[in-house]
Amino acid sequence: MIRLLGMGNALTDVLMPIESDQLLNALGLPKGSMQLIDQEQFYRIRTQVSDIPRQLVCGGSAANTVTGASKLGVNSAFIGKVNDDEIGINYQHDLQYYGVDPRLLKSDQASGRSLVFISPDGERTFATYLGAAANLLPEDLYPELFRNSNFFYLEGYLVQNHDLFLKAVKMAKNEGMKVALDLASYNVVEENLDFLNQIIASSVDIVFANEEEAKALTGFQPEEALECIAKQVDIAVVKIGSRGAMAIRGEERVLVPAVASNCVDTTGAGDLFAAGFIYGMSKGRSLKDCTRYGTIIAGKVIEVVGPKMNNSVWEQLHSNF
Repeated sequence: MIRLLGMGNALTDVLMPIESDQLLNALGLPKGSMQLIDQEQFYRIRTQVSDIPRQLVCGGSAANTVTGASKLGVNSAFIGKVNDDEIGINYQHDLQYYGVDPRLLKSDQASGRSLVFISPDGERTFATYLGAAANLLPEDLYPELFRNSNFFYLEGYLVQNHDLFLKAVKMAKNEGMKVALDLASYNVVEENLDFLNQIIASSVDIVFANEEEAKALTGFQPEEALECIAKQVDIAVVKIGSRGAMAIRGEERVLVPAVASNCVDTTGAGDLFAAGFIYGMSKGRSLKDCTRYGTIIAGKVIEVVGPKMNNSVWEQLHSNF
């Protein structure tokens, strides 16, 4: 039975649909990327987009995955760092609402948030002010945080803090945990390529990537990239957008088509794919079924704004698996 522990940036997503990509150019944000911004940039951008309607959703890549897995019945917990401010308190309550054990550390800096610009075609672009989330340090981690779990899920955004990443993986391995890594963003991969190649080869059991991330990691197109990654880990998964997802485990190779969806916002699609895949693993399903669960849930979440779906959707999904 899988007992899932996720670790990542505890961020509240500020979702903002935009009328055209011209705004992204004006803000200096490459479409589809995740850009880290400092406090000064955060306040400047916030002023420039003050008239755009917005929705607040507790998120962060790994947190999205563990809350999704929890809604499917997987025993889940999350490690992150927040402030005792309104956003941080709301974040803890949100995790608990979704049945996740909040293993939250505290910081004096304001809780982190991510400005998510949703283009007319559903693509999302992130400008992320990490705040307290960036203060998650190697010395904050202690063995008890990793107890009573057997599956450790890391978001790739944390790879920018090499020492933190290494200590977390070491503690997870000391507890006998399987380690899964989602590569998160092509630009993060490009900036940490040597480190990622080393840590994947030595300590990671499962890799989730989309086609851009897979190419950034290996230099190859999706099919070849998948083969390359699979040589280093137990399970390799490459998501190929509207074409679905591919996965390899040993001699098993699967290609699962995407489900037909009315795409409104791709925020959380990769995170929820991982939730569905891990749920399948928790039930001992085949590689094809795990991949199929991931594509089904990803197809559902892109039909709503943000990474959270209402209870009726989750109940319907659960009953169909």
